[in-house]
Amino acid sequence: MKFVVYLNGRFVPEEEAKISIWDIGFMYGAVFMEAARTFRHEVFRLEDHLDRMEDGMRYAGLEPLVSKREMRRIVEKTVAANIHNFSADDDCWLCWQVTPGVGFPHPMMRGKASKPTVMVYVSPLPYDEYYEHYRTGVPAAIPSVRNVPPCVVDPRGKTRYRLHYFMAKVETKARDPGAFALLQDPEGFITEGTGANFFIAKNGVLYTSTTRNILEGISRRVVIELAGKLGIPVAERDLTLFDVYRADEAFWTTSSYCMLPCSRVNHVKMRQTPGPLFERIIRAWSEMVGVDIIEQARKYHRRKSNIWHVSARKTRREA
Repeated sequence: MKFVVYLNGRFVPEEEAKISIWDIGFMYGAVFMEAARTFRHEVFRLEDHLDRMEDGMRYAGLEPLVSKREMRRIVEKTVAANIHNFSADDDCWLCWQVTPGVGFPHPMMRGKASKPTVMVYVSPLPYDEYYEHYRTGVPAAIPSVRNVPPCVVDPRGKTRYRLHYFMAKVETKARDPGAFALLQDPEGFITEGTGANFFIAKNGVLYTSTTRNILEGISRRVVIELAGKLGIPVAERDLTLFDVYRADEAFWTTSSYCMLPCSRVNHVKMRQTPGPLFERIIRAWSEMVGVDIIEQARKYHRRKSNIWHVSARKTRREA
């Protein structure tokens, strides 16, 4: 596989994609980002992702650093430049990031106006990491690290400001290596995972946290829309561990795997894994996009996702 990265107006090989150490994104974590996937080689819900990025930049006090029209063009052009790496029935994951650009090396120096840094890259979907979990589910563990409250940074603006996520993942891995971290807010309400939203179901009703203290995920939005079409009630409200422990089933949502069942939370097992609501919605999602999501993951799950870029670099060095 040979991938190129879009970086500030040029396509460059992945190992040559470099930014300045004075980039404000690196210095302050001011990186506005979106991650999506394709279905049948088309970016899924691209407009929703573009809208969310624009909202995040406005929230940070910045006029959109890149217009939606231009960002759409760049994203589509990057997918087109890399899609030859994928079979007709395979798909890819992609990420685009925008920062305010190069700043100043000393915090007391006045910065000058700079062009934004714009980066888009594509990679294989990590089927090998999640395919089996469509059947077995992924456990959740509640770390001591709490989510950042919205009075500090509103989580609806998607950025790389994620040290708390990283710390939660480190703690969870030490306690329960196979689990995803599920964070609470400072008041003890359930929020989200480190890159995934969370649903529970009880007596045929889906429950998920309100957008008061979570990122409003695009996949979360899709699940709510599909549930409505299937006649499944959905309630958005503050959830506690009591609610989670008494649930019949639970699942995660994010762009790459779309949905994965949750097998247990801490020591408490879900009554059904995967549960009937999960199975109905993932089937409806597959029908909507014209791709059997689980079957696609099964077909390609033997491909090692974590070493593809390392192998590419090694091959180039050896050549």
